[in-house]
Amino acid sequence: MIKQFVFTLVGLLAISGCASTKNTVEYPSLAVTDNELAQPKWADLKRFPARYPEQAVVNSLEGCATVEYVITPDNEIKDVAVVESTDRHFSVAAQDVVTNWKWKDLPNNIISEPVKTQTRFDFCFDKAGQACSTMEPEYSCPGEDTIYSRGMMMR
Repeated sequence: MIKQFVFTLVGLLAISGCASTKNTVEYPSLAVTDNELAQPKWADLKRFPARYPEQAVVNSLEGCATVEYVITPDNEIKDVAVVESTDRHFSVAAQDVVTNWKWKDLPNNIISEPVKTQTRFDFCFDKAGQACSTMEPEYSCPGEDTIYSRGMMMR
Protein backbone atom coordinates (compact mmCIF):
# COMPACT_ATOMS: atom_id res chain seq x y z
CA MET A 1 0.00 0.00 0.00
CA ILE A 2 2.81 2.46 0.88
CA LYS A 3 4.71 1.53 -2.28
CA GLN A 4 1.63 2.31 -4.40
CA PHE A 5 1.19 5.65 -2.57
CA VAL A 6 4.81 6.63 -3.28
CA PHE A 7 4.47 5.80 -7.00
CA THR A 8 1.21 7.76 -7.17
CA LEU A 9 2.79 10.74 -5.37
CA VAL A 10 5.86 10.69 -7.65
CA GLY A 11 3.59 10.47 -10.70
CA LEU A 12 1.51 13.42 -9.51
CA LEU A 13 4.64 15.48 -8.81
CA ALA A 14 5.99 14.75 -12.29
CA ILE A 15 2.67 15.71 -13.89
CA SER A 16 2.42 18.95 -11.91
CA GLY A 17 6.02 19.85 -12.65
CA CYS A 18 7.10 19.87 -9.00
CA ALA A 19 9.61 17.07 -9.49
CA SER A 20 11.04 18.64 -12.64
CA THR A 21 13.91 21.11 -12.82
CA LYS A 22 12.78 22.41 -16.20
CA ASN A 23 11.61 25.71 -14.70
CA THR A 24 14.83 26.27 -12.76
CA VAL A 25 16.44 29.59 -13.57
CA GLU A 26 20.16 29.04 -14.14
CA TYR A 27 21.15 32.66 -14.84
CA PRO A 28 19.03 34.85 -12.54
CA SER A 29 21.42 37.82 -12.38
CA LEU A 30 22.40 37.96 -16.06
CA ALA A 31 21.45 41.31 -17.62
CA VAL A 32 19.52 41.47 -20.89
CA THR A 33 21.50 42.37 -24.00
CA ASP A 34 19.07 44.24 -26.25
CA ASN A 35 18.79 43.12 -29.85
CA GLU A 36 21.64 40.58 -29.49
CA LEU A 37 20.52 38.57 -32.51
CA ALA A 38 21.02 41.58 -34.79
CA GLN A 39 24.78 41.09 -34.37
CA PRO A 40 26.52 39.65 -37.47
CA LYS A 41 27.75 36.61 -35.52
CA TRP A 42 24.15 35.31 -35.46
CA ALA A 43 23.52 35.79 -39.21
CA ASP A 44 23.51 32.03 -39.89
CA LEU A 45 20.85 31.28 -37.26
CA LYS A 46 17.76 29.93 -38.97
CA ARG A 47 14.88 31.74 -37.27
CA PHE A 48 11.30 31.40 -38.34
CA PRO A 49 8.08 32.97 -37.08
CA ALA A 50 5.94 31.42 -34.40
CA ARG A 51 2.95 29.49 -35.63
CA TYR A 52 -0.13 31.67 -35.38
CA PRO A 53 -2.29 29.97 -32.75
CA GLU A 54 -5.40 28.44 -34.30
CA GLN A 55 -7.65 29.72 -31.50
CA ALA A 56 -6.38 33.26 -32.08
CA VAL A 57 -7.10 33.01 -35.81
CA VAL A 58 -10.61 31.68 -35.14
CA ASN A 59 -11.24 34.62 -32.82
CA SER A 60 -9.53 37.15 -35.16
CA LEU A 61 -7.18 37.98 -32.31
CA GLU A 62 -3.99 39.97 -32.84
CA GLY A 63 -1.34 40.57 -30.21
CA CYS A 64 2.22 39.98 -29.12
CA ALA A 65 4.52 38.13 -26.76
CA THR A 66 8.05 38.98 -25.70
CA VAL A 67 10.24 36.05 -24.73
CA GLU A 68 13.48 36.33 -22.79
CA TYR A 69 16.09 33.57 -22.93
CA VAL A 70 19.74 32.77 -22.35
CA ILE A 71 22.04 31.50 -25.10
CA THR A 72 25.03 29.48 -23.85
CA PRO A 73 28.42 29.12 -25.62
CA ASP A 74 27.27 25.58 -26.55
CA ASN A 75 24.21 27.07 -28.29
CA GLU A 76 21.79 25.78 -25.70
CA ILE A 77 18.74 27.83 -24.81
CA LYS A 78 18.07 28.23 -21.10
CA ASP A 79 15.76 30.21 -18.83
CA VAL A 80 13.05 30.77 -21.45
CA ALA A 81 10.40 33.06 -19.97
CA VAL A 82 7.61 35.25 -21.25
CA VAL A 83 8.24 38.86 -20.24
CA GLU A 84 4.94 40.21 -21.54
CA SER A 85 2.08 38.89 -23.62
CA THR A 86 -1.36 39.97 -24.74
CA ASP A 87 -2.71 36.39 -24.76
CA ARG A 88 -1.63 33.03 -23.34
CA HIS A 89 -1.85 31.41 -26.80
CA PHE A 90 0.77 33.85 -28.06
CA SER A 91 2.96 33.13 -25.02
CA VAL A 92 3.01 29.40 -25.73
CA ALA A 93 3.68 29.85 -29.46
CA ALA A 94 6.55 32.29 -28.81
CA GLN A 95 8.22 30.10 -26.19
CA ASP A 96 7.98 27.04 -28.42
CA VAL A 97 9.50 28.63 -31.50
CA VAL A 98 12.55 30.10 -29.73
CA THR A 99 13.58 26.65 -28.54
CA ASN A 100 13.03 25.20 -32.02
CA TRP A 101 15.22 27.61 -33.94
CA LYS A 102 18.28 25.93 -35.44
CA TRP A 103 20.71 26.72 -32.61
CA LYS A 104 22.61 23.43 -32.95
CA ASP A 105 23.42 24.22 -36.62
CA LEU A 106 25.63 27.10 -35.46
CA PRO A 107 29.29 26.61 -34.56
CA ASN A 108 29.95 26.42 -30.82
CA ASN A 109 31.59 29.31 -29.02
CA ILE A 110 30.15 32.15 -31.10
CA ILE A 111 30.00 33.67 -27.64
CA SER A 112 32.39 32.97 -24.77
CA GLU A 113 29.88 33.68 -21.97
CA PRO A 114 26.12 33.12 -21.72
CA VAL A 115 24.04 35.97 -23.08
CA LYS A 116 20.44 36.87 -22.18
CA THR A 117 18.30 38.49 -24.83
CA GLN A 118 14.68 39.03 -25.83
CA THR A 119 12.63 38.52 -28.96
CA ARG A 120 9.22 40.07 -29.54
CA PHE A 121 6.68 38.16 -31.59
CA ASP A 122 3.87 40.13 -33.20
CA PHE A 123 0.84 38.14 -34.32
CA CYS A 124 -1.11 40.19 -36.84
CA PHE A 125 -3.31 40.07 -39.93
CA ASP A 126 -2.52 41.82 -43.19
CA LYS A 127 -5.24 44.37 -43.96
CA ALA A 128 -6.31 46.08 -47.17
CA GLY A 129 -3.29 44.79 -49.08
CA GLN A 130 -0.88 46.20 -46.50
CA ALA A 131 1.51 43.94 -44.60
CA CYS A 132 0.90 44.01 -40.88
CA SER A 133 4.61 44.56 -40.27
CA THR A 134 4.23 48.05 -41.81
CA MET A 135 1.24 49.10 -39.67
CA GLU A 136 1.20 50.54 -36.17
CA PRO A 137 -0.24 47.84 -33.89
CA GLU A 138 -2.94 48.43 -31.29
CA TYR A 139 -0.96 46.31 -28.81
CA SER A 140 2.51 46.67 -27.39
CA CYS A 141 5.18 44.35 -26.03
CA PRO A 142 8.79 45.34 -25.30
CA GLY A 143 11.73 44.43 -27.52
CA GLU A 144 13.59 45.60 -30.59
CA ASP A 145 14.14 42.15 -32.13
CA THR A 146 10.73 41.56 -33.70
CA ILE A 147 9.48 38.54 -35.63
CA TYR A 148 6.08 38.79 -37.34
CA SER A 149 3.64 35.90 -37.50
CA ARG A 150 1.15 36.91 -40.13
CA GLY A 151 -2.30 35.41 -40.10
CA MET A 152 -4.92 35.33 -42.78
CA MET A 153 -8.53 36.02 -42.02
CA MET A 154 -10.88 33.48 -43.55
CA ARG A 155 -14.16 34.90 -44.78
